[in-house]
Amino acid sequence: MLLPLKGIRVLTLEQVHALPWGTAFLADMGAQVIRIESVDHLQDRKAGPFVNGKAGPGWWNEGANLAYFGTRNKESLCLEVTKPAGKEVFLKLAKHCDIVTDNFRPGTMQRLGFDHESLAAVNPRIITLSSTAYGYTGPWAKAGSRARTVDSVCGMSYLTGFEGGPSQRASNNYMDHSTGNNVAFALLLALYRRKRSGKGMRVDLSMQETGVSCIGPAMLEAQRGIERPRLGCSHLWKAPHNVYPCAGTDRWVAITVSNDDEWAALKQAMGSPAWADDAKYDAVEARHKHRHEIDRHIAEWTAPQDDKALMRSLQSHGVCAGAVMQAADLVDDEHLKQREFIQTIERAGGPRSYAGRPFRVPGLSLAIRHAADLGEHNEAILREVAGLSNAKIAALAADGVISNRPRPEEKAP
Repeated sequence: MLLPLKGIRVLTLEQVHALPWGTAFLADMGAQVIRIESVDHLQDRKAGPFVNGKAGPGWWNEGANLAYFGTRNKESLCLEVTKPAGKEVFLKLAKHCDIVTDNFRPGTMQRLGFDHESLAAVNPRIITLSSTAYGYTGPWAKAGSRARTVDSVCGMSYLTGFEGGPSQRASNNYMDHSTGNNVAFALLLALYRRKRSGKGMRVDLSMQETGVSCIGPAMLEAQRGIERPRLGCSHLWKAPHNVYPCAGTDRWVAITVSNDDEWAALKQAMGSPAWADDAKYDAVEARHKHRHEIDRHIAEWTAPQDDKALMRSLQSHGVCAGAVMQAADLVDDEHLKQREFIQTIERAGGPRSYAGRPFRVPGLSLAIRHAADLGEHNEAILREVAGLSNAKIAALAADGVISNRPRPEEKAP
């Protein structure tokens, strides 16, 4: 099968989540994505999760997240670019690549000699992308972050929380996934532009701006003096609009009613209880005003019921409802299996199930084909892309410039 990005080569200096998530899209679509790794920075390979929660003797190749985004369909070159010989090799590779990406703080690539101007000098058609917390310009340019801090400074955390309560984090990696998606979009646009113009380009991508773009309505409201309250699972005007307890431990169902017809359908699904016929619940605005009362009544009705069976029953009545799925539910979900969204691949310790891509293109497979071990492709990349001899590759290994396992003193996670 001819994948759409076959022939495109990406060289990526990436760590943690956001940038690796983005470059994995390109790898899925057939690009040769060369992930530069280092024995000085093995935190991604220590992250797990590991079989039975315990790292094995080859822990650096066992982490399940590697196949999710870290080395998914990528090639691994464990190369110490801070060493002069490693820098020389990196520049040789960049000469034969279409894209170079990094997620270092601004200034790091310049110190390494890998800034856009330096790379463009050896490859005028190069596309470079830096995915940073706040971008390459502005007073916060050199500040670092994690997804948690970006979640805060983009305004997302302020809006998130239970009604009347303090701000809370929206998600542990919401900004990572959102930024990674933008990485993929931006690189595809850059490739399209280069195809038309013949010229390389520089892409400066900000995690904070990714987050700010997600709260556009709140920014518009702020300019008109409108304060958007924290609502938890509630809505600005819809009611009922919440999650309700079900039978079992920590089982819930989400129910949303947007108009009078849906309210009538919900009443019918509940067996037309007397409380629901009160005239104060007849209109949308009135239901929102009395939403807490409605929530208490619905919670009493849902509490003894199975979440998934209740979801199906409500849907059959025309009510928008969804069981609050746990990760274990999704692994075995029949709907996702029939759509071939859940992919199972062999990893250390046995088969693992992974989430696939949320779109289907006839004749195009975006499956996980491989998850690279540390330094698995050292020799092939150095020989076929950088043009190095076997003797030179052996010398790099002897000098510790390339590796395929941690240093002996490295502790297992």
